[in-house]
Amino acid sequence: MNLSTNILSKDKYFTLGLIELLGEEFIDNFFLIIDLDSNDLSGSEWIYFSNKNIVAFASSDLAFYKSELFEKITVLDKKSNTRSILNFFLKKETSGNYHTKYRLSLREKQMLSMLSRGESNQEIAEEFGVKLKTIYTHRRNLMNKLGCKNRITFQKLFFNNKCFFK
Repeated sequence: MNLSTNILSKDKYFTLGLIELLGEEFIDNFFLIIDLDSNDLSGSEWIYFSNKNIVAFASSDLAFYKSELFEKITVLDKKSNTRSILNFFLKKETSGNYHTKYRLSLREKQMLSMLSRGESNQEIAEEFGVKLKTIYTHRRNLMNKLGCKNRITFQKLFFNNKCFFK
């Protein structure tokens, strides 16, 4: 079986499931589908020029935040039931849209971006014009919102998700 080139996923079963549910021709004609859980999205600038509807699937807040790299992208919850997914693709109903547990503030997104580029806490403090202690507070809040129990899991987050924000 030929897998659709309009489904960007490393998960073969995810791809096969969508093809069986929606049909390969329907997907190829109208959609570009991205599995945010299994793609690092680096080198995906070409997605901006796609003339198709871009739909992404996420099963975690972290995966959802990756979608903010792109404009005009709809993110569906991977855990949605089949009916919600079909309703979205066929009727444009949004009942299956992904909702984050916590919203990141603009400052937290900026900090996340800087941390993902490897900038130190001191560099971030200088950039923001705040004290180092404030950066530690922002980092603690980020860790809580992203479900990281300690700094090691926070660092793994960046290692496992190489591409985050610009």
